[in-house]
Amino acid sequence: MQTAQVVLNGTPVVGSDVLSLRPSVNLTTGEAHFRQTFATLTSLEIDVLTLAASIFACDLAFKRGEREEFIRRISLTIPVVNLPAFNSVREQLRFALYLVSHDAWNITFVQRSGKPEAPRDWYRDELGKVLLFSGGLDSFAAAMKYGDAKERVQLVSHITANKVVSGAQEVLYEYLKQQFPAQFSRVAIRVGGVDRASRGYPFPPDQTREETQRTRSILFLALAALTARRRGFRDVILIAENGQMSIHLPLTAARISAFSTHTAHPEFVSCMGEILSILLGYSIRIENPFLYLTKAEAVESIVRNHLGVVKETVSCWKASRVSGRYKHCGFCLPCLVRRISVEAHGANLPEYKRNLLSENVGALPPDDDGKRNLIELGEFVKFFERQNSQAFLQDTYPELINPYIDADRAIAMYRRFAVEARGVFNRYPQVRTLLR
Repeated sequence: MQTAQVVLNGTPVVGSDVLSLRPSVNLTTGEAHFRQTFATLTSLEIDVLTLAASIFACDLAFKRGEREEFIRRISLTIPVVNLPAFNSVREQLRFALYLVSHDAWNITFVQRSGKPEAPRDWYRDELGKVLLFSGGLDSFAAAMKYGDAKERVQLVSHITANKVVSGAQEVLYEYLKQQFPAQFSRVAIRVGGVDRASRGYPFPPDQTREETQRTRSILFLALAALTARRRGFRDVILIAENGQMSIHLPLTAARISAFSTHTAHPEFVSCMGEILSILLGYSIRIENPFLYLTKAEAVESIVRNHLGVVKETVSCWKASRVSGRYKHCGFCLPCLVRRISVEAHGANLPEYKRNLLSENVGALPPDDDGKRNLIELGEFVKFFERQNSQAFLQDTYPELINPYIDADRAIAMYRRFAVEARGVFNRYPQVRTLLR
């Protein structure tokens, strides 16, 4: 069991094996940026920010183990002013955390001094969209889509010390403002953990933190929901993620269950909409406009019409750790899927530190991560190229039997992806030979 507690003024730190998170010391909750934007904060807004930031900080601080040690058991204690509201969603929150992280979370809420937020009717007449804006290819594609549709769009960004990602967000936002004057605004909120060992509140350094960051979606959605309520947007929050990565069928048996991410899975998205609606007393409906599109389909318009700025987007899981002039490692799965999505439209961006598709992959050692990722992706593509029945596909992937997924549309989407991927792979002789 890995244990953490949020501590406030006058609260003692208990036990050296407990991660103590103190707001404004080693835990940045986003309150300062939120106050800069909206001038004031209610006690409920502070509670929600503290909860989301604490979950994200634990996710970063507690490193996963290998194989059977991959799943973590995390206990977190958080003081909140609006205790009844949080206790009412406690079990739903645990389930949402399981869906997104596959870890076993136990969250205990305790009373914090302060005045609970008074009931009020929040202004909700603004038309438009609230869009999670990560600096990635999909969120930029969604922004351009709604810009072209002449929608008013409120972007919400989560920023950390990762300068690669925050820099991408800034460049893309400036481009959107130039393309669509007066249609876009942006709220950027800094949240994360920082080492303050000198003040008695240590936090793991970047090189020893957990890399998966699956609970970032909870943080992101909480920031968007708080912003939507303050801005008066009716009830539409968009999490733009292509269907491949949203439904995220495992490439192999070795990636099933906890080994596949579900940060935009439709069941998790629906669950978070319910939780945030209850907590905030404000209807939050979260949608994904790209749920049944391949990544290539989602980004087609920007690749064809805005390729010069596409290179500014960041998709790589390892972006902050890629040295030199590149922002993409070239061999992680997001890099490979990104490359397929761009090259499927005839474009080619020299943006990868490792040009894996041009290597003699077959000659690489078996433990090479790039080789393993490419072969597993290739086997996945070959599986969906076969004309298997839907019953067989659902038997192979029981994840498709889910009330939040239209299995017919999901299977059709993965088959289209197989065609796109094969078309790209066939352009590279070494890859074509390996995956024939």
